[in-house]
Formats: sequence, structure tokens, C-alpha cells
Amino acid sequence: MIKHISLDLWNTLLISNPNFSVERVNYFSNNYLSNVSNDLITKEIENIGIETDLTNMSEGISITSEKMYSKLLSKHNIILDESQLKKIYSDLELIFFKNLPSIIYKKDILKKCFENLLLKDYSLNISSNTAYIKGKTLISVLEKLELKQYFKFFIFSDEINYSKPSIKFFEKLLKNCEKHKINKENIIHIGDSIEADINGANQCEIKSHYVDKKQRKLVDFLNNL
Repeated sequence: MIKHISLDLWNTLLISNPNFSVERVNYFSNNYLSNVSNDLITKEIENIGIETDLTNMSEGISITSEKMYSKLLSKHNIILDESQLKKIYSDLELIFFKNLPSIIYKKDILKKCFENLLLKDYSLNISSNTAYIKGKTLISVLEKLELKQYFKFFIFSDEINYSKPSIKFFEKLLKNCEKHKINKENIIHIGDSIEADINGANQCEIKSHYVDKKQRKLVDFLNNL
């Protein structure tokens, strides 16, 4: 019997705000890459994101946001130290908060769904890979979106240095559930990636369920538990 629901975040609950991508490019253009076209900066950020996701998933590691931005700048022979890269992240975090991600579902419907689950003694957590945006930032975002209170705990790849579909990521999920006296057979992990979410959970013998953001079937599935 399912009693605990582990949810992926990106493209399962949230989608990014395109305004953030635009303002991030403007930030780099105005501060570091004035001689580089915005189109090229956009393409390089996207490519580094794709490369990082592939590396994180294939090697089970978690490349930091600072290293990703360092890679962008080093393409143009700009080398910054750790404190400078942290400053960039802090600046971009403020821009991110001004351009919050969108909830895939209507907020009132999703909140009602979560409230009903908690009333039925289900528990929930977020289990998410991160890249350009750190877990600590995403927790603040969930709070701003009035969703944080529904989750018992959060697992972000940058905080544990392992990414889905790594066994070690899902072992962390199991350990957190164990602390709350939740058995493996009572857990289901839900996400939008066959490789990261479904295959990752299944290799640890955790139940899983695939959702497609375009079909928006998460709430229906949760309501039918």
C-alpha cells in the first residue's frame, strides 16, 4: 500500500519562467560578455545545461552551478575565482526570485490535492536533480509558491552530490523515509523522466509512476490513490 509519495520537481510540478532565461542572458551580456551576441550566450547556456544533465545522470554526480557558469565564461577566456562565481549565483538568484517558475497545475487544485493526501495520512517529499538552480533556492521558491508546507523533506542532487538515476540518490530517499518510519514497499516516486525517475527508482525496487507535463495527469493519479 502506498503511503509516501516522492515527487520530481521540474516538469512534474514546475516549469521554468522564460523571462528568467532572458534576464540571465542580459546579466551576462551587461557584466561579462558585452562582445558576445545574446543569441550565442543563450545557446551556450542551453548546451552547458544539456551537457551537465547528461554527465550528472550518466555518472551519478552533481556538477555545481558555479562550475556551470565558470564553463560559460571560460569559453570566452574569463576566469573567475570562487567568491566571484558565488557572487554571480547570488545575483542570478535574485533575478530568479523576480521571475518565479510556474506551477504546471492550477495552484488551488494542486493544493487541494495535497491537502486531501495529508488528510488521508499520506506524506510527500521532493526528489529532484538540480543544475543551474540550487536546492536551497528551490525550497525558497516552493515557499513563495505556497507549496513548501506540504512536503516532509527535500532531496536535491547538489546537496547530496548524487543525481538521479544513481542508486545512491534513491538510497538517500530510502534513508529519509526510514527516519520517518516509512517502509520501501509504501513509497512511490513520480516524475517526467523515464531514465532519471522511473529507471532510477526501479533499480532500487521503489515503485514508480511516469507523468507527462503536456498531458497533466499527476493530479488525477494522486486523487485516485
